[in-house]
Amino acid sequence: MGAVAAALPLLALVFVAGCGGSGHAATSHGSSTAARTATKAHTTTTVSPQTTAAVANPHQFPEFRIAMDEGTDYLDPGLSDTTEGWGVMWNVYLPLIGYRHVSGPRGARLVPYLATTLPRISHDGLTYRLTLRDGLSYSNGARVKASDFKTTIERDFRLDSAGAPLFLNIRGAEAFARKPTKRGIGGIEVDNKAGTIVVHLKQPQADFSNVLASEFAAPVPADAPATDTSLHPLPATGPYVIKSYQPRSGIIEERNPAFQAWRFHKAVPTGNPDRVTWDIVPDASVALHRVLSGKDDWMSYYQVPSKRLHAIEQKHESQLRFFTPPNLMYFFMNTQVAPFTSLKVRQAVNYAISRRALKRLAGGLEGTTENVLPPGYPSHRPHTLYRHNLRKAIRLVHESGYWHWRKKVFVWNHDVPADRPFTEYLVRVLNRLGFRAAPKLVTAGSYWTTIGNEKTRAQIGFADFVQDYPHPLDWFRLLDGGTRTPTHNSNYANLDVGWVDRAIARLTRPAKQTRSVSNRWAALDRRVMRLAPWAPFLNQEGTDFFNRRVNLACYVNNVLYEFDYASICVSKK
Repeated sequence: MGAVAAALPLLALVFVAGCGGSGHAATSHGSSTAARTATKAHTTTTVSPQTTAAVANPHQFPEFRIAMDEGTDYLDPGLSDTTEGWGVMWNVYLPLIGYRHVSGPRGARLVPYLATTLPRISHDGLTYRLTLRDGLSYSNGARVKASDFKTTIERDFRLDSAGAPLFLNIRGAEAFARKPTKRGIGGIEVDNKAGTIVVHLKQPQADFSNVLASEFAAPVPADAPATDTSLHPLPATGPYVIKSYQPRSGIIEERNPAFQAWRFHKAVPTGNPDRVTWDIVPDASVALHRVLSGKDDWMSYYQVPSKRLHAIEQKHESQLRFFTPPNLMYFFMNTQVAPFTSLKVRQAVNYAISRRALKRLAGGLEGTTENVLPPGYPSHRPHTLYRHNLRKAIRLVHESGYWHWRKKVFVWNHDVPADRPFTEYLVRVLNRLGFRAAPKLVTAGSYWTTIGNEKTRAQIGFADFVQDYPHPLDWFRLLDGGTRTPTHNSNYANLDVGWVDRAIARLTRPAKQTRSVSNRWAALDRRVMRLAPWAPFLNQEGTDFFNRRVNLACYVNNVLYEFDYASICVSKK
């Protein structure tokens, strides 16, 4: 998802598609919305005044409108870690390599984006070589340089980005993370004249090609500030550029005047709509109404409300698509904050929750789970360590010494209506376990950064995750103590267990996901869940619902990024 051959083994895995996250990304994190998650000289070329909009495209149309949720955390490729953010930016900020714009398992195949080919990887797996395509420009007309990749990765560290830990295996990255210097990360060598980029790793890393394909690795200009640029979006390299962003209101994208689709040999779409307008709306019912009434063309990252789903299927079947992203919904328990420092308390929560009841709350389309890894992964082996047993859960809390603990336990979640029932349910469960529990709701746009800040000390709460890329490492990094950061932390359980980190590190090295390696991942899944840092409960199915003017013959739902708005068509009757 020889040199080129080494970049492909991961992607021979068959994953459920049909979409994905985050990753990533998600909702990578976002809302229940997750549910539904040889060197050549480099010459400077003058950007042609002809834009992609002027190229003959039979599917071109003026505007595509989207009713989206409030789960976008950032519109900065160095900071965003939600399905919503990545979904918007997929066609805006291009990495050196990326994923095919197709549905199904083929969508996990890596292809060159800004680079001429996939990475040439040394036999020892420690050196990755890439060359930029000729004539690439940002939307502001500035030339894309090889050095921009280097400064982009360094910017991730300066931002304390959630993606920064992905690059710690690069030589010199750890030292740079501790003390940034003007010299930068020594393990990234660039030549702007030749357009070459060479990355040196400390040890082989099975998923590094996938890391290079993440939004965190998408080059931005070297002068991009090391601050959140969401409200003043950075220049784009993809078919679209973000013209404006008003949180809780909307996002407007227009064609990138510097984008030349012919340079990418069909790896990146030209883009069919001239303009993409994202209308941020408060809940799924409003989004559904806007699509049915023709105000919007697609309800984005919202699932069709379960009470309306049957009627929508009956009346608008041709406008509805179902898909299953590799995703997980879970309750995190902060292992560094009482009472969840106690293993027995964490295990008690796992025994006390009824996953079947949570499935009913979610609408019934989902599958229950106790696993870290999702169905569809070769390393997924369902386990049942925690069959519902309230009596046993209460006994464990008694044994922990936290029975009738006097302090309050706050259950964190975002204020997304579809997810509130999970909060209310967990509050009731905790109260039955002898705790004084209460909900703690945060606006969707700031939730993940709030619970990802160590100063918040969030005790327990709701989280969801959609893969950032198709590899078990993407999931287990959420439980790797070495990835914890003071801010933008995605290890919400703050799990920091030496043997877990070492096991993950050992599984980072194999270049191929063989059956033996898959079995080792499966065993780690089971061992980690005995520590109960999470209480996983659902793998969700998603829905994409469209207005009747949309021609779904062009429908693409990528295994990582979900619906591809750049590829959609509309009827021109």
